[in-house]
Amino acid sequence: MKKLILLILILLSILIPIKIVDANQTIIYVEPQTSTVEIFHTSQINISVSKVNDLAAWEFKLYYLNHYLNATQIQEGPFLKTAGQTYFFVKNFTDNYNSTHGIIWASCTLIGQGPGAAGNGTLATITFKAKQVGTTTLQLAETDMLDSQMPPNHITHTTEDGTINILGHDIAITNITPLKTIVGQSYTMHINVTVENQGDLTETFNVTLYANTTAINQTEITLTTGASTTITLTWNTTGFAKGNYTISAYAWLVQGETDTADNNFTNGWILVTLPGDVVAPYFEVDICDVVKICVAYDSKKGDPVYVPECDIDCDGKIDISDVVIACVNYGKTDP
Repeated sequence: MKKLILLILILLSILIPIKIVDANQTIIYVEPQTSTVEIFHTSQINISVSKVNDLAAWEFKLYYLNHYLNATQIQEGPFLKTAGQTYFFVKNFTDNYNSTHGIIWASCTLIGQGPGAAGNGTLATITFKAKQVGTTTLQLAETDMLDSQMPPNHITHTTEDGTINILGHDIAITNITPLKTIVGQSYTMHINVTVENQGDLTETFNVTLYANTTAINQTEITLTTGASTTITLTWNTTGFAKGNYTISAYAWLVQGETDTADNNFTNGWILVTLPGDVVAPYFEVDICDVVKICVAYDSKKGDPVYVPECDIDCDGKIDISDVVIACVNYGKTDP
């Protein structure tokens, strides 16, 4: 029985390939493997080597998506210099290798005879500038390493690519809701503005509310990425002529923001008229206006019969003060 089990184990070892991982495998890799940078900012990555022995020369090509990155500089790293004087050569360095990719093709060799470098270290440092929000792979290709023997031997190795994530800024106004469409001249009203941070970073910015082209209120907001909030801004109509006004809001651009079309939002109009004028025809206060206010009398915001336009003083309830305002202006018409 024991002989049978031993025979089965021997057959399995022949028929089933066993993957042996060499713990001392030499690797050329992008460091850090994943990095993050804000749009229009610069980022540095290293092309590094680990667990190498007798390195006398190296070469690599690095490809990246040119829609996202602009390569600005490459510098020789210190690792090969630990073995002596070097000659560093950049064979190709362009964002326009083809329509989609840039390429960095560099090599370096020791000058003269002698043992090569051993251990871990940086072969080269590359600087990129982020152009567009998104993600690009930093792909190593056609890598080669030689030892110091004559003739030199190729050093067996593997490669590990890297990734750069480019973060963006994007603030948007997504809605405007005037809480009433008629307001008495020189009285106040409230307007809700919904703002969203559609970018990747926490932002602090200003939101300005406009009636036609006149700024009527402004506030500062801080939003974390993905967050949305609705703010209530007040319009004091003192000094504004009677008439229709278009309401809009603008979120001021944050640094590095490229999607600017949604920073502005326009929605609805508001009529500035005689206090107490809540029913058409407008620009006069008559019995119809007084009746409408009286029907909503003693209601407050949230009640089914509450009518925002009848809350003339905008205190959240319709009471005797609103009736008095309408009565004081009863019979008046716009000049």
